[in-house]
Amino acid sequence: MKTYRPARELLAQIEKVLSENKPAFGCSPLDRVIEILSEGRHYSWAGIYLTVGEKEQQLLGSSGDARLNTTTLPQSRSAMLITMKLGSREIGVLAAESDKQFPFGPEDRVLLENVASALARFLAGPGKYLVRAARQKASASNSGVPSRRPQSASRNHRTAAAVGEK
Repeated sequence: MKTYRPARELLAQIEKVLSENKPAFGCSPLDRVIEILSEGRHYSWAGIYLTVGEKEQQLLGSSGDARLNTTTLPQSRSAMLITMKLGSREIGVLAAESDKQFPFGPEDRVLLENVASALARFLAGPGKYLVRAARQKASASNSGVPSRRPQSASRNHRTAAAVGEK
């Protein structure tokens, strides 16, 4: 059940999940991070993308109610994208979407920046196995082996706020 929780509480729980690094059957620590973000805030969708090439990104994890048909999900009206960087190296992007108009405030920006930073450290360290698997999957899809690609959300009535840009 979705309940609005304080940013500090969510960040502490996410850092704990990443430090434990205990993948469960069919569920990586990244899936758990997405679940925590989606359940604890007003985000209708959240996803983690890994940069696998110069212009290509691989979806590592995303939220969404699997029980619902995609046509019944509310349309995204706002999105926030946070670059996951380690030093000057871009590792990927943390994305959050909402079905509300202008839902992202300063607290959301700070929370998502801190989560993106924690994810970058995790993916460059103990979570390297997830990066390797995603890159192998991306190279397999480039070699003609069919794979499932993430569908982009509807662009109708969407506003975007990219952190670091004005």
